[in-house]
Amino acid sequence: MTVDAKKERYNGTIQIVRDGTVENRVLNWNDNQCVGCGICSDICPVGAIEMGPLGAIFKGDIEAPKLDIDDTKCVLCGMCASACPFNAMDLKINGTSTKELPQYPKINRDITLNQDVCVLCEQCEIVCPQCAIEVERELPERKTMVLGEITINKEICVLCGICAEYCPADAIELIPGKMNALELNPYKDIVVDTDACVFCKVCEKACPHNAIEVICYKCPLANRIKKPELYKEITGKTTINKNLCVSCSWCENICPVNAIVVEKPFEGELLIDEAACNACGACIAACPCNALVFPQPEEQGQKLPKIAVNKNVCVLCGACTHACPVNALEVKRTKINMTGVTAPAWKESFEKLLK
Repeated sequence: MTVDAKKERYNGTIQIVRDGTVENRVLNWNDNQCVGCGICSDICPVGAIEMGPLGAIFKGDIEAPKLDIDDTKCVLCGMCASACPFNAMDLKINGTSTKELPQYPKINRDITLNQDVCVLCEQCEIVCPQCAIEVERELPERKTMVLGEITINKEICVLCGICAEYCPADAIELIPGKMNALELNPYKDIVVDTDACVFCKVCEKACPHNAIEVICYKCPLANRIKKPELYKEITGKTTINKNLCVSCSWCENICPVNAIVVEKPFEGELLIDEAACNACGACIAACPCNALVFPQPEEQGQKLPKIAVNKNVCVLCGACTHACPVNALEVKRTKINMTGVTAPAWKESFEKLLK
């Protein structure tokens, strides 16, 4: 007996449920996780998935879900969940995700970090387009790296504040006075934060009244200063949220010590039709990898393409092609990084993704 599927929407998700006498199937789609690649729509054997107006959505012109699922067509086969590289789709059979079932195929992608090699430079966190990387770093106090003394002769000091303005470490502060009819002075004191001071002598040189004396012990006594070691005095860790990561490999490309390795889901290229492109920017807004850019001329009159792609950080997901209103972009995939395709119907459907 066929049981009709029920569709529910809540909190940016779509859920299709089919309760049978033997089997319960639940298909979930998460709008926040979805990047609008359209792979689910391309692979659906019954045409149950329709993409939304992605260009307008990503540019912020309208608020709408990135796709819709027609519950009257959906057969809950799970092909979309298997094909989604970004885990925005998930099919559960009797409470178990098909991602955990070996008979279901999977498009593989991954990211690995060698924490022992990582130098906590924070560059991967800065460049990640999905904010999937967080670097925690704790440094020893600055005062452990410097030795010296500083004194201010307050009988000579006129509280002009020139030293404070020059101080590169912002270690000198003028303390405001009450400045009223009984206490006229705008400042009542000057203090030095010796934890921040690096005894560089800039204030001493800048003081027009010779009120400051600085003695730096760092150079003659440099061997007394312990060099901080990574993962001893300098501590921390790098954390990667694989649910947010889109495997673009920005981090891998810029890592100065090759501590990150990314496995991408597809091989191929992104083709751009220069004549058709109207430089609307929809593809740039939609790209989850920040792989597309409007090239800027370095000199006047320089001729550049309307739009350029960095193939090193493109994952060939196709979000840009679905967002483009003039079909100026085309993804040519030559290989899918996947496992588990055995059934002929499934194999045929996945081969549709190769263009």
